[in-house]
Amino acid sequence: MDTYDVAVIGLGAMGGAAAWRLARRGVRVIGFDRYRPPHALGSSHGESRAIREAYYEDPSYVPLVRRAYELWDELSAAVGRPLLRRTGAIMIGAEDGVLVPGARASAERHDIPHEVLDAAEIRRRYPVMAPRDPLVGVLEQRAGLLDVDACVQAQLDQAARHGAELRFYDPIERWRPLDMADAESPVEIVGSRGSVVADRLILTAGAWNADFVRRLRLPLTVTRQVMMWFRPRARAAAFEPGALPVWLWERAWQDFHYGFPNLGQGFKLGNHHPAAEVAPTGYDRAVTAGDEAEIRAWLAETFPDANGELLRARTCLYTRTPDAHFLLDLHPKRPNIVIASPCSGHGFKFAPAIGEALADLALERRSRHDLRLFRIGRLVPPGAPAGG
Repeated sequence: MDTYDVAVIGLGAMGGAAAWRLARRGVRVIGFDRYRPPHALGSSHGESRAIREAYYEDPSYVPLVRRAYELWDELSAAVGRPLLRRTGAIMIGAEDGVLVPGARASAERHDIPHEVLDAAEIRRRYPVMAPRDPLVGVLEQRAGLLDVDACVQAQLDQAARHGAELRFYDPIERWRPLDMADAESPVEIVGSRGSVVADRLILTAGAWNADFVRRLRLPLTVTRQVMMWFRPRARAAAFEPGALPVWLWERAWQDFHYGFPNLGQGFKLGNHHPAAEVAPTGYDRAVTAGDEAEIRAWLAETFPDANGELLRARTCLYTRTPDAHFLLDLHPKRPNIVIASPCSGHGFKFAPAIGEALADLALERRSRHDLRLFRIGRLVPPGAPAGG
């Protein structure tokens, strides 16, 4: 049976990043995925993802996203093409909501250059936006967007270039410690093409993660989210990069829409809010008339000039923790196993920095990054069993 230093289950944004950062250190690493990333069956697809520093979710994310900026630039240099495009970002909402106060708190604590704009100023600078008084916006110029498929592919290419073995279309059936009595026992990973043994294991399977650690009873939920692309019906130039930033708009408490300038395939926007729970395999990926009606109602109020022909629509999966913060930590009973479910709908921008943190945890059981907010103890019931 082949043996490895580290095995990674799931090779999307986070698993690919972990494989890349591990292989760069000369570690013998193997990665598995049930599909062939990049693909449209999980969380990391749909043309673009935002990257921003004025992080409303919590100021402690800011150092991690700053490291991600550095690593995206490193990856861009390695593959010879830009993966990150700076467009600026504006966060719009009520002054007593979640988004605007949170973004301002992060910007002020970390000295992030930003402006606070009232609704009239937003309408003046971005004529296709129609925020009503008394909404306000927090504008940061360093923010931008990432080419999601190119980013996923670049991480995998660099992992392979540095010696990682990547097995696609190889779903994992189970994993088990070779010695149940030994908390640090090497792990057997059983896939569709046979078994391997690894000294350490990183679980980055996204929506499938909870299946691999059922006995921990992690309170993760998987939800279906919708993205749509529209042909602007007027003022098309005002929707292009340079004229329009990435945006996030809080329309009610913890209920958001987000969107991007038109990159040539339409004006993209989507929901970022709780939705019905689904199974990650076999859920209905078709976009319904009800999905479109909800988005069009939102467009009519906020971006009326964008409410033209629907060019395409996609669904993706969010894997949520109850508090919407990431999960990046060692297994509570088996310290050679790392569990990572960093999404909750806002993880992609961090991918290379999370990959670095996962490599640290797997090899050293600690990280150079501050991961206290993401510990598993807040989610695992006391006395949870040790096995998967």
